[in-house]
Amino acid sequence: MRALIESKGPRSEDYEASGMLSETSRKLLVKIGVSALVEQSGFYPCNEEKWMWAESMVTLFPSLKIKMGEENEGFEHFYDPVSHSGFIEMRLRNLRRKLHDDQRRYQSKCSRISDSSGVSITLELTAEEEEESTREWTTVIKRMKPSPENLNTIKVGMEKTYSNHRLWVANKSPTLKEIFEEYPRFVDMPYLLDTEFGKMFPGKADLFLRKWEGNIVPKLQKISTVKNPLVIPTDNETEDSCYRVLQTLITLLPPTASGRSKGWAKCSTKLALAYLLDIKPAGTSISSLLDNSQTMVESQQPHIVCLGAPSSTAQYIIVAENDKVTIPLEDNSLTCAIVKLFKMYWVCNVEYPVQLLSSTFRTRL
Repeated sequence: MRALIESKGPRSEDYEASGMLSETSRKLLVKIGVSALVEQSGFYPCNEEKWMWAESMVTLFPSLKIKMGEENEGFEHFYDPVSHSGFIEMRLRNLRRKLHDDQRRYQSKCSRISDSSGVSITLELTAEEEEESTREWTTVIKRMKPSPENLNTIKVGMEKTYSNHRLWVANKSPTLKEIFEEYPRFVDMPYLLDTEFGKMFPGKADLFLRKWEGNIVPKLQKISTVKNPLVIPTDNETEDSCYRVLQTLITLLPPTASGRSKGWAKCSTKLALAYLLDIKPAGTSISSLLDNSQTMVESQQPHIVCLGAPSSTAQYIIVAENDKVTIPLEDNSLTCAIVKLFKMYWVCNVEYPVQLLSSTFRTRL
């Protein structure tokens, strides 16, 4: 490798003068190493060979060593034998994408599945090579924290693992806790729920919002302004219009009285909205939201918690007490927060709250 570097790689005098390699020089170093690997062992070198080249790179250029802990050797960013990730592995995978089918070691096939809602989705069943790539990307997006430098890589990782985690959710029915432990970026980057829903239902990501704001809300606002015993009285004139519309809707479409399924609990019309939206005083700590004893109703399904009166300045959080999950939202309106909640139901294959599951209410929402 030393001979290769001297003939094709970064100029050693530049490294000796500064003690550092530029990003361009580091990429050239990886390119040279992978080219030598491919020439020696083909496009599918064994783990030991990749490990050897990664160790050689940080031996020749000590400033490239990055130690994250005692168990870390310092070359894992070039190749990590545990997660099968790193610059070398990514370079190899990029080269394999250009191979003809007869040059590939593994072949892929497609399958069509249906989730519990009956929605049919075409997914690619990954072969051994692709499964290894999926594991690598899953590890990458789990380790990376959201930052301006990492956002693009995280988005690419979610795209690469899409088929894998859709199959997992549809076939294994993991809990919310398990889903967000495996894909934690859904929690600290909740707009990824919008992206995921849009891939599941192309062209329909904003359909609910358009119908709700353009058609349903104006009609219900007219009803809510009329003195009608159905409308729940309120003294708060500054509350979000969406909140008043939901109050009107829940009285017009009351909770079903015939539900007897598991988790069903009889509730009044006045309390029904709490299974969708719970209001807490401004300044309430997020950790306290997981305490069931502090909630108005015992909800087994995820719901929205509003810190402060519903308004454009309130903070909205998706809370699932049973799974110990809280997702602070960046959305500054109740409408957007509820849309996010509904999308999470579909992305995570979760049922709506049973107390609100009358056929009419489900159809309208």
